[in-house]
Amino acid sequence: MATQDKGNNIFSFLYRTRVKVTKQETPIMNLSIIFTALVVFSAPWVAVIGLIIALIMGYRFSIERDAAGFSGDFQEVVKDAASNVKATVDSVVSGSKNDSDHDAEE
Repeated sequence: MATQDKGNNIFSFLYRTRVKVTKQETPIMNLSIIFTALVVFSAPWVAVIGLIIALIMGYRFSIERDAAGFSGDFQEVVKDAASNVKATVDSVVSGSKNDSDHDAEE
């Protein structure tokens, strides 16, 4: 059980730690370290080219720990995401069911 709590703490930390991209005072991106790492590992050439272009264009990068808007528990984030996906799938399924019922009536 302790390793599960430790794993949740690691994911919570990685989720709350954000890579922020700004130009002057305008926020452009605010991504978690988890997502950023996935992008860098899956397509490093795209990440490097994007980084170089962004720096040339004057964008500034920073890392924010414990971002205020993302301070919730990581398990709650996962549960909310799962319920959102379930609700979306249910609405698509019910929508296609209604469409097939409508087609059968014609």
